[in-house]
Amino acid sequence: AHPALVEHAKELGCGPDALALACVLAQPFEPHVLMGAVTPEQVASNLGAIDVCERLKAEPERLATLMAATRQESGAYWKDRAALSWN
Repeated sequence: AHPALVEHAKELGCGPDALALACVLAQPFEPHVLMGAVTPEQVASNLGAIDVCERLKAEPERLATLMAATRQESGAYWKDRAALSWN
C-alpha cells in the first residue's frame, strides 16, 4: 500500500484497504466500488470503509490530501499491474 495511505489509515484506526475504499466512496459522485475480499477477515476490514467514508466527508482536507498523495498516472498503473507475477 502507498505510504500516505498507510499513515492515514493508522491515524484513522483502520486498514489501508478500508481507507482506499472509503476515499472512493467519499467522492461527490455515486461510485460503484468492487472489492476483492476473499476471506471473512478481508470482508470485515473492507466494510470498515463505510464508517471511514463518513469521517472523510467530514474532513474534506484530509480526503483531498490523500487523493493528491496517492494519485498515479494510468500508464504507470497498468505497467505495474502487467508486471505482477499472477498475470
